[in-house]
Amino acid sequence: MLGQVAHVMDKHKYNVDMIQNLICQAIKERKVISFIYKGNRRVVEPFTLGHLKSTGNLTLSAWWLSGFSSSSEKPDWKLYSITKISDLELENESFSSIREGYNPSDSRMGEIICTI
Repeated sequence: MLGQVAHVMDKHKYNVDMIQNLICQAIKERKVISFIYKGNRRVVEPFTLGHLKSTGNLTLSAWWLSGFSSSSEKPDWKLYSITKISDLELENESFSSIREGYNPSDSRMGEIICTI
């Protein structure tokens, strides 16, 4: 039983690492990404991946383009906890503009992993 728990934890760590690597690739290449978050598909422009100061959680700061959002009906900045992301895909669509409000030294982050 203990071995099974360790296996699940290793699998979770692998998934987080894989998601982190894909998000950093998307940020570097300025690729739109889509993923399932809290049961709904989201499409975003990823800008910054880092650990939030307040929680230490690995979090994506992104410009939300489409998909379900309980907090907004128009495109805006959103934070996504990496542990709640699944089915991450890099889309064919790229983006070039820097969105209003972007800050490469995002003060919400205690540590920045990658940013535009």
